[in-house]
Amino acid sequence: MQDRRSAGAWFSDVGWRLVMLVPLLCGLAGFAAVPSDSRILFTRDTAVPPSVQEFAWRVIETRCNYQRYDRDQRSFWAYDAQARKVDAGVAYSINILSELTRKSTEPPAVIEMTIVDDGRLRLTALKSSFVVCGS
Repeated sequence: MQDRRSAGAWFSDVGWRLVMLVPLLCGLAGFAAVPSDSRILFTRDTAVPPSVQEFAWRVIETRCNYQRYDRDQRSFWAYDAQARKVDAGVAYSINILSELTRKSTEPPAVIEMTIVDDGRLRLTALKSSFVVCGS
């Protein structure tokens, strides 16, 4: 009988600690980075700011020939993103891999774009393979 009480007390102690820990973790979660409206997955340490990431996603939505359903079924990964200073601001070169998750036989599409931030965001280059993207 003594063992059951010990086990019950142990579980009660662990449960109490969890009850105290959950609000603390929820409070800390409030300090996490704000997600952007971009569906392109960038590395955590990317040099591309959220506003440029969102603009890059809008370029894919409006200039690449994906049907909405097809676009929703795809994953988009920024496998190479670089920033460099230019005369008027910063140029971001972003290479994106787009894979269709439901069909592994289809080759991934590659989208390459350059976005310049000189006080306003503008697309200066757009190239793609396996999907038509127009500038």
